Amino acid sequence: MSEQKIVDLQKQLADVEEQIADLNQRIPPHSVKPVFIRQLDELEEKRDRIQEKLRQLQQ
Repeated sequence: MSEQKIVDLQKQLADVEEQIADLNQRIPPHSVKPVFIRQLDELEEKRDRIQEKLRQLQQ
C-alpha cells in the first residue's frame, strides 16, 4: 500500500513541477502581475507538501 502511495505522490510531484515550469515560461519578464506570483507560490507550497510526504514515506 505504501509503495502505491509513493508512486501516486511521485506522479503528483511531476505534475506540479510541470505546472511550475509552464507558469515560469508564461510569466512576463517585466510587470509581473500578482496573480502569477500567487499561483507560483501556491504551486511551490503544494510541491513542498508532496516532497515532505514522500520523505516521510521513504524513511
